Amino acid sequence: MTAQPLEIRMAHLEGAYEQVSQRLNGIDLRLNAIDSRLVAFETRMDQRFAAMDQKFLWVIGLVLVSILLPLVQRFVPHG
Repeated sequence: MTAQPLEIRMAHLEGAYEQVSQRLNGIDLRLNAIDSRLVAFETRMDQRFAAMDQKFLWVIGLVLVSILLPLVQRFVPHG
């Protein structure tokens, strides 16, 4: 055991615990900020993909019509 009195050693430990607590709080704040930015990014991506999905369906519809229309005209008798 060291020659330091118990109160001095306890004060050192309390100071060390306070520093650890402050650092963990800082890390927690940064992680919360990253989380909120990821949520905002995810929201923007969802909106963009929703718009792309709608456009994709229109393109697929037009492609199918352009393929099926000549076939229908060929096999359905006119008149």
